[in-house]
Amino acid sequence: MGAYMSYVLVHGEREVTRLLLKVIMRTTRWTAVGLSVGDLIMARRQLLNLKRLAERHYRQAAVTPGRGP
Repeated sequence: MGAYMSYVLVHGEREVTRLLLKVIMRTTRWTAVGLSVGDLIMARRQLLNLKRLAERHYRQAAVTPGRGP
């Protein structure tokens, strides 16, 4: 059972960027439901961690002289 994951950045208004995750896999309907719930928890944690790291990097770049965000 293989799965494909892709990420895309979507730029919005007021310097807001969203990171979207798309997962594609071939499986049965009931297996997909179970895997989706588990993956939702893990993916949410992963995306929140990426958000935290990106915002920390942005703040550090903003306060460091000579470096831009």
